[in-house]
Amino acid sequence: MTWLAPLAALLGVLLGAGASAITDKRRWKHEERTRTREQRVVLYTDYLSALENTGQALLTVLRTTSTHERPAAVKAAFTEHGLAAVRHRIHILAPAPVSDAADAVFRALRNSQHFVETADPQDEATLGNLKAEIGSLRDLLKTAMRHDIATSN
Repeated sequence: MTWLAPLAALLGVLLGAGASAITDKRRWKHEERTRTREQRVVLYTDYLSALENTGQALLTVLRTTSTHERPAAVKAAFTEHGLAAVRHRIHILAPAPVSDAADAVFRALRNSQHFVETADPQDEATLGNLKAEIGSLRDLLKTAMRHDIATSN
């Protein structure tokens, strides 16, 4: 009987330590998921802002720059908002569906540079089609981003 009390105390200590370790591990995982989610929210916001700013800059070049000055202006407009750099961060931090969708809208916007360099600013039909294509890809990207943020809790 003299061993029963110390054995019960030891068992209580072991159970308490085990429960504490499990709780700490769960808390750490929850905090890590929260940090990852917060990083992605900032990253996704940065990317969408860079997309919007780059698109607006290209549109401004189309509407305000003479044809012979457009190639240089298009290059500057496409790079000035850091879209490619944010895209690289997406490749590292985001899951594949978001990364793939980000690439699709990036490529469409990059491909629009040729139109901006050579198009007649009054060609509203072609411009409208181009904007619709990029907008559709952007909407798919937003859906993938929302799904990722909702499931990373």
